[in-house]
Amino acid sequence: MAGRNFSLTPRLSLFVDRQVGSGRHQNASEVVREALRRYEAILLEDKARIAEMRAAIREGREDIARGDFTLVETDDDADQLYAELTGGRAARRNVPAAPRE
Repeated sequence: MAGRNFSLTPRLSLFVDRQVGSGRHQNASEVVREALRRYEAILLEDKARIAEMRAAIREGREDIARGDFTLVETDDDADQLYAELTGGRAARRNVPAAPRE
């Protein structure tokens, strides 16, 4: 295992000390390893979410290119589309339509 040296702010150093003192971790290295594992997981989740958003954007652009979209310019348009999408089962929440440019 490769050794590393790094510096912590006083606040983070105190946090590490408290985690070890609580018995949750045997030593400071365990605290840092857990923190890095969690950080790595967050980065992977972020990457997956970004990929999903890019796929949705790509799909939306393809729909627009095919003409497969509904133009919503007014609150009435939004209400009508919402009713169509929900089968008229629910009232649209008070969300304003996008402003016209």
